Amino acid sequence: MRVARAAHTATPLPDGRVVVVGGCATDGCGGTDLAVASEIYAGGGFTAGPPLSGPRFNHTATALGDGRVLVAGGFPDERSAPNGTAEVFTGDRFAPVGAMTARRGNHTATRLRDGRVLLVGGVSGRSALATAEVFDGDAFRAVAPMPGPRSRHGAALLADGRVLVVGGQAATPHGMALLDTALLYDPARDVWERVPGRLPVPAYKLAVAPLPDGRALVVGGQTADDPDARLATTLVYADGRFHEGPAMAEPRYKISDAVVTLPDGRVAVAGGFGVEVYAEGGFRPVVRGTVERQYPAMAALPDGSVLVTGGYDDRTRVTATVLRVDLT
Repeated sequence: MRVARAAHTATPLPDGRVVVVGGCATDGCGGTDLAVASEIYAGGGFTAGPPLSGPRFNHTATALGDGRVLVAGGFPDERSAPNGTAEVFTGDRFAPVGAMTARRGNHTATRLRDGRVLLVGGVSGRSALATAEVFDGDAFRAVAPMPGPRSRHGAALLADGRVLVVGGQAATPHGMALLDTALLYDPARDVWERVPGRLPVPAYKLAVAPLPDGRALVVGGQTADDPDARLATTLVYADGRFHEGPAMAEPRYKISDAVVTLPDGRVAVAGGFGVEVYAEGGFRPVVRGTVERQYPAMAALPDGSVLVTGGYDDRTRVTATVLRVDLT
């Protein structure tokens, strides 16, 4: 890429391009050295894209039904509270869309079946949020809050139109509590329900991917604030409960934008040192690289390959390198 990035986003566009947005751009991911300019992947290379209204990392970027991309929240730097602003990428520029109902970073954003985008939880400062809101294409509106706060969780749209929210942390000014619970949001009734039972272990910095048969795959995460506590395990959500899933080839965490459900129903998983694919109940390693990637971003391309961009290693050294992996 033109800029080294981690904790950024990479979103496919209807014309086959990919827009790469934000992220931290220097080793250590600290201070104010963030990527303000976007870049565009097309034709096998990267070109400069239009600037954002300001720097963001650990934000969300969600493809809308009209071809635009909603970029929401995130942190302007390591020391400040997250943004309460959002903007949309129109194909050639970023346009502001007004304020969110809350400042959010480390939240999730899920496009609903009716085209709205549900933004859930995150942090506003030192404390996690229980609030949620929807973007209807023009503005934000608060919806029912979760039963309790959570951030750094995973979320996915299920086939029945509900949103599954899994794990995370309930950060407070007094400390951090990891969560072993999951919730379901029903947008038709604007209500939250608890999923029966608990996860095998509390986990955060994980990802959730929808499966074509209505189930969902919960991938990796971390059980403590320790690199050795990252998980290679997965869970499958089915019939209202969680079931043990197959193990990955390596443990992965910080993968909120590195797990993608492909058009054919397979799930591609990046982060760590390689890429593997979940299909027919198991994982198949596809490639193993030489660069570790924490907080990379992955996008599916029209030709059946995936583009894995950036990330940082276990010493928080940011990379501009990219993998393009053929999954056909």
